Amino acid sequence: MKTPLVSIIIPTYNREHLIGETLDSILAQTYTNWECIVVDDGSTDNTMALLEAYCKKDTRFQYHHRPKDLPRGGNAARNYGFEVSKGAYINWFDSDDIMLKEFIEKKMQLLHSEHIKAIICSGFLTDPKLNILRPTAYFNEGNLFKAFTLRKSDVLTPSILFKRTALNSRELFNVNLTDAQETDFFHRFLFNLKADEYVYVDDKLFLYRKHDNSIGSDKIGSYNFKNRFSQSYVEYENLKRVITIGDRDMIHFIYKALLNLLFLAMDNEDKNTYNFILKGIRKYYKDIGVFKYGLLICYLKVVLSIHIRSYRLEKLIRKR
Repeated sequence: MKTPLVSIIIPTYNREHLIGETLDSILAQTYTNWECIVVDDGSTDNTMALLEAYCKKDTRFQYHHRPKDLPRGGNAARNYGFEVSKGAYINWFDSDDIMLKEFIEKKMQLLHSEHIKAIICSGFLTDPKLNILRPTAYFNEGNLFKAFTLRKSDVLTPSILFKRTALNSRELFNVNLTDAQETDFFHRFLFNLKADEYVYVDDKLFLYRKHDNSIGSDKIGSYNFKNRFSQSYVEYENLKRVITIGDRDMIHFIYKALLNLLFLAMDNEDKNTYNFILKGIRKYYKDIGVFKYGLLICYLKVVLSIHIRSYRLEKLIRKR
């Protein structure tokens, strides 16, 4: 088996208490030709001292600080990590997740064609203490973009090993997003990915730790204005993609997701998100084409009208 260099890119922020486990799991890899680039997004704990110790222990580790001229956040750190990396293959990873021993090797074994741009693997979702909750789901139907859009397949940050040349000419992580940034990136990457350009390995090769206080945890509970706007932006951008291919299942699914975000925004008086979604939906009616999807358009307009009127009536009742 050929052993090209694999770049593992990890953004981190105040994860001194967790990142050691992640780095130990990288040290334990059966595939040894890797570099691990950790980009610190401004930690205030002892992350620096910990990383300096790992860099002394093994020169394959690199420790970088996000340049001050780049915006704060994991997205800029991920993009910067790619800039300084040298590997022919790239695997972004999170600073609290765990690679099982054959995480890299099993993927690299499947690079049997020059056309392959990505290797996708399964893993386990765990609680904060790494107790397994369930395996990640994978369902293809011959169209991975559709399965991912309909949320039938879990494609997570550790899942994909990318061929570097497949990333060189594309936008990576959107630095303006505070949530759903990986979803946004994967939608864009998978959209034009042909069936012979990726391979799936069903082996469970990583542990993906879910936290109660993670960025996305506000989806249940407190309302985060920036995160909700980011989620709405990602859904609407994907709606524009699926309109171009005219897939009714995906159009309907995303439309319902946008409606949910719309009414959450209305409930929380988030005018920025509310106006963004409403403007997008109205433009959507024009883009989709009334002659091509006349009945669907009528149905969606009726659904929107009923929901908005019901919402306004409910607010009036509450005020009384």
